[in-house]
Amino acid sequence: MRTILKITVLFLMFLPAISRAESKDIPFTLDDRDRIIRTEQKLEALKTEMKIRFDANDKRFENIDKRFDQLFNFLWAIIGIFTTMMVSVFGFAFWDRKLSLAPLKREDEKLKSVLREFSRSQPKLAEILKNAGML
Repeated sequence: MRTILKITVLFLMFLPAISRAESKDIPFTLDDRDRIIRTEQKLEALKTEMKIRFDANDKRFENIDKRFDQLFNFLWAIIGIFTTMMVSVFGFAFWDRKLSLAPLKREDEKLKSVLREFSRSQPKLAEILKNAGML
């Protein structure tokens, strides 16, 4: 216990000497001031150069955005043209099919009416038409 007390007392005696050693003033010279000024000037020059480069990049990105807008407008036009063409083709196909089937329907109706009239005199034909659901 005494040794610990001796060490503590010794430490407390040398404490002011240790604290003075740490608070030693470091002289600030004119060279140091000039060096700081040159560093600040270089830093300002670097900031302006970076600002110029960032502005150039912003302009480039704006140009790219305009190109994308033009591309999207072109794609919408192509999609519109393709949709119009497909609607026209399907519309023409349905119209043509309806137009070409109309004469066949008229002939079919004529044939059915002839068979119905003939079935009045032929009972076997009337039975066949009944089974087929045409009478």
